[in-house]
Amino acid sequence: MSERLNHQLIRLTLLLQLERRARQAPAKELPYVLVNETAELIPYRQAVLWRKDYARIEAVSGVAKPEQNSPYSLWLTSVFKHIDHTENARQIIPLTKNDLPLELAKDWAEWLPEHGLWTPLPAPSGEKYVLTLFREGTWNEAEIHLLSYLAEAYGHAFSLVEAASPAILWQDRLKARKTQLIIGSLLLLALFFPIRQSVLAEAEVVARQPNLVRAPLEGVVETFYVLPNESVKVGQKLFSLDRTELRSRLEVAKEKRDIAQTEYLQTTQQAMLDPTVKHELAGLKSKWEQESEEVDYVHSLLQRCDVTATIAGVTVFDDPNDWLGRPVTQGEKILAVADPKSVELEIRLPMEDLIVLEAGSEVLFFSNITPHKPLDARLNYFSYRASPTPAEVMAYRLKATFAATEELPRLGYHGTAKLYGTRRPFILWLLRKPIQTVRLWLTW
Repeated sequence: MSERLNHQLIRLTLLLQLERRARQAPAKELPYVLVNETAELIPYRQAVLWRKDYARIEAVSGVAKPEQNSPYSLWLTSVFKHIDHTENARQIIPLTKNDLPLELAKDWAEWLPEHGLWTPLPAPSGEKYVLTLFREGTWNEAEIHLLSYLAEAYGHAFSLVEAASPAILWQDRLKARKTQLIIGSLLLLALFFPIRQSVLAEAEVVARQPNLVRAPLEGVVETFYVLPNESVKVGQKLFSLDRTELRSRLEVAKEKRDIAQTEYLQTTQQAMLDPTVKHELAGLKSKWEQESEEVDYVHSLLQRCDVTATIAGVTVFDDPNDWLGRPVTQGEKILAVADPKSVELEIRLPMEDLIVLEAGSEVLFFSNITPHKPLDARLNYFSYRASPTPAEVMAYRLKATFAATEELPRLGYHGTAKLYGTRRPFILWLLRKPIQTVRLWLTW
């Protein structure tokens, strides 16, 4: 008698502990407690928590998260839907495969033990959950009676969870949906709001209409008299070509001239004694004059070997050592003399960053020396085709005129130019790179 009493006291203690554990469990842990810890009071092999209003399996014993689309879950969902529509669905009832239609009963032995127990969890807000237990042995009256108390405690625990996180009223849902629609509309309008396109590109301050100094004749650069960015005056020597070949040519031309002169004078004297040689005088005189002109021409070439500045300004070229000893052709550009007060901005815009630009478009130049003081400029030139840059990047060559004339940057300054184009929807500007990439893919 005492052993039976002790056994009942132990089961009662376990019942109270389970009720307490269910009421204190967080909302996410409560289904796990029901399907796993109930075994401490009533032995079973498998437990399933079913939510009636959603027709969904909430928890399965021994599984962290049930897979709703698995064959087991789909079959068990059909079983619970059938039982839920029976007359005794609101009571605790034992289950076997004999309580199911033949189509469902044939798979019972594959998925479940022989005996099941349908246990609704009553709550003040209505029965939303059903705890179903399965095992090989039958269910006795004492276990069913004990489970009826536990089911009420579980239902009350779910009511507490729902009270802690009450359902949102339809008015509140409408307000939230309205707020979401307003935010979505604003974002949609922002995507189609027209903005000014802009792009960044490398830029350099170059001379505007510089005086190009070219090689006066074919030869080799011998001496440079100026350095890059040096101020020069009109008539100042810039560089000279090697005269060695021309001097040799001059000596040969002088000898030929003297020989032609001697032949002409000798023939003139002979013609005074022999009139038959007078007809040779015209040819000899012409030859003498031709050789004299050759001497004068070579003299002029020697004078042209010294190249001087025709205007005042600063020299624009690279290291003079790159030119010394280098053969040049007639008309080849050697350097330039530019007015430091007449400068413009040269921009190299890569092909992939091309935007719609027009004459007079705004340009901001951020010099590497003073990037905090951008200078305003206006676009005035756009090359019709792209050409490779020193970095082997295909880019368009653009030029812009500085708006202010008081603080012009120095020749040769480098920096970054920000070019402003026409207005386009923000979404097109945002997706310009992906659209370009997709267009390239589609053309392959």
